[in-house]
Amino acid sequence: MSPILHPQVQARVGFLMYRYRFLAVYTLIGVFSLLLEFLIKRGFDASGLPPVAAQLLGVLGSVVFAWWMNVRFNFKVPPSKRNRAFFYFFAISAGSWVLNKTLQGPLTSWGLGYEEARAAASGVLFLAAYFFHRRYSFRDYKQVGVAVYANGVERIDEVRQKVGDYPNFIHVDVVDDSFCDLDIDPRAYRIEAIRAWWPHKELHVHVMSRHPSTWLDNVLPYADLVILHPDVEEDLVPLLARIRAAGKQAGLCIMMKDGLERVRELAEQLDLVMLLTIPRPGYSGQSFQMEALERIREINQWPERKHFHLCVDGGVNENNVGLLNVEYVVSGSSVLKAERPEAQIMRLQTSSSYETL
Repeated sequence: MSPILHPQVQARVGFLMYRYRFLAVYTLIGVFSLLLEFLIKRGFDASGLPPVAAQLLGVLGSVVFAWWMNVRFNFKVPPSKRNRAFFYFFAISAGSWVLNKTLQGPLTSWGLGYEEARAAASGVLFLAAYFFHRRYSFRDYKQVGVAVYANGVERIDEVRQKVGDYPNFIHVDVVDDSFCDLDIDPRAYRIEAIRAWWPHKELHVHVMSRHPSTWLDNVLPYADLVILHPDVEEDLVPLLARIRAAGKQAGLCIMMKDGLERVRELAEQLDLVMLLTIPRPGYSGQSFQMEALERIREINQWPERKHFHLCVDGGVNENNVGLLNVEYVVSGSSVLKAERPEAQIMRLQTSSSYETL
């Protein structure tokens, strides 16, 4: 039996459904939370509670229900960040309710009852509330970067054609022979070319060199964030200061063999800490090292954790991304070798919470 829609149209419709799944589930939860609010209010009205108190209890019950359903089943906020999510969710919902009450006045003067006016006002404010919840309450979907080598391993135009503007940032690896043996030396002009292909994306440059100062002049004009290694043969403190003086963000990369002490000492000077979770740096297509999960757990318990974002680079795919309690992930072959790279990026952003299209 032939499909009703042309395959390209069907694929596009499916992709749009995948892309807007958050909004669809958020809408469904919102409808049920309103129904729950009305049921709670009616129950307390019947018990003789004053109307204002019954309304407030109904709203509170619906807010708690909507928050829990969204963090558990829709946006999948990790347990460690649910308290913050609830704070933002409650604040935004309270503001929305105040605006809602303002709109309800004119609506009830037109002859609508409380429930009809509440539903109509909620509909008017729905998209605004959704925007703010996505922006603040449920911002824990992962930022996904696509890795591009400055060593000429792949063609930049082909990578651009595959991923478009779907990555949250572009991750550039600069690897020289002081760090590991490679057949091709890095080419500084490729960093400028990568910036030209993605002029509006954050550019994170990972300098894998024992002498990173030799690369900073070529990197700093184009990078938004520069990531170094703690075991370089230069003094890290002035290097980080130089990056910051150029108006850029600074990060450090930890390999699995590295200790954490130096990174923790410098935590307040860092914007990002990256874990390299593969055994051989400089080569794509390697498997994720599962022992990194314990290291992520340890770092997340640091009091200094509030100063920086945490990123994982190496072996990240749709099967393990849900295990990573981090804000940023970098993927190379998982995205670039996928049948639909743009959909694979979205799977990683959502911790693979949804069915593959």
